[in-house]
Amino acid sequence: MAFVLKKSSKACQVTLLQSSATFEYQKRSGKHVLVDIPYSHMLAAEVVGPTCTEVYSSRSYSVTLHYVKSLSNNRLRVSSLEVQSDFDKCTNLAKQLEEQMTVTERPKRLVVIINPNSGKKRAEKVFKTKVQPVFSLCGIHSTVIVTSAPKEASELLQTLDLADVDGVVTVGGDGLYYEVMNGLLLRTQKDHGVNADDPEAEIIPTDIPIGIIPAGSGDWVVQYLHGTRDVITSALHVVLGKTSLTNAVSVHQGGKLSAYAGLVLGFGLQGDIMNDCEKFRWMGPSRYSVVPVSTVLSRQAFDVEVEYQDDVTGDVKRISDQMYGVDTYIISKGEQGDKLVPVFGDSALSVYMSSKCSLGKHVQQLSDLKENKAGCSLSISRLSACGYDMPFVLALIKLWL
Repeated sequence: MAFVLKKSSKACQVTLLQSSATFEYQKRSGKHVLVDIPYSHMLAAEVVGPTCTEVYSSRSYSVTLHYVKSLSNNRLRVSSLEVQSDFDKCTNLAKQLEEQMTVTERPKRLVVIINPNSGKKRAEKVFKTKVQPVFSLCGIHSTVIVTSAPKEASELLQTLDLADVDGVVTVGGDGLYYEVMNGLLLRTQKDHGVNADDPEAEIIPTDIPIGIIPAGSGDWVVQYLHGTRDVITSALHVVLGKTSLTNAVSVHQGGKLSAYAGLVLGFGLQGDIMNDCEKFRWMGPSRYSVVPVSTVLSRQAFDVEVEYQDDVTGDVKRISDQMYGVDTYIISKGEQGDKLVPVFGDSALSVYMSSKCSLGKHVQQLSDLKENKAGCSLSISRLSACGYDMPFVLALIKLWL
């Protein structure tokens, strides 16, 4: 299907293909331009008519197509293209484009949960100035909830009416994502009659996707997911509606569910670092660069026994030794060239154990791990070289990709 309209007084042919629309025209300089926009990247098509101060003509109407444009460093932005013609032709083109956009299932009603204390305490402003305009452009209705206390989001989602909700969006850091994930999973287990305190019970996954708008100190989940902490990029991933599966695991102690975890479980040094960083939240993101130095210098080894099932042989194995830490990556990491890259929805956990070694070797290993260098665990001898994949019962959580 093809339409002939005008762009800057020059003829513009719009052709609707199977998976995209092309806009072909000449600039005033005479340069030929061909713009190919996939339907999957389109956001909205608006028809604008003449104002009361304009003189009516056959080209007084216009169609503005808003779409997603990819920039460098994995960032996305809203771009627009406008063409002019008469009322009938503009409304017909806009209708055809909107019909193609609806082929992909996209959210229309969202619950947005904001943690005003995340990161630099700008979450509310970030949503109002950067995210809400994008949602409004795409016709998304947002029910906004601003939390006032820890765990409020988790508790709220266990009772909130979610019947007509297409997803839950967090505006904050990894901690808010963690709360929302726990709330949705606890709600799902209750709805299905599953005893969440039973460590042998299979976790029933929630079918409500979670979107993450970064406004925290670390924002590691969204960085792993999108390759950037850019706010508008995250908002656009939500409105486009494509989802990715990620893992969640249950943590039990003393016959009770402690929590569902979705990023990393740190026992030993990593746990101490996170605990110490929480004491200095007033420092903001800089605490992650300052506080760990003191924690590493005061590191302590402890006796640990790890039992796991080999993912190749299926044999149950045990390791006993003195270690500084056992770090379990729920969003596992796989080697890609000389880098470690996150693997979403993996069938296994990645576990790294740091046995006793010199301070210099330990600092080097931690530095390599921070830089996601492949084989980084080899910089510490003996058990630190172990990166076992451990099969486990998991819940797959939907994230907007």
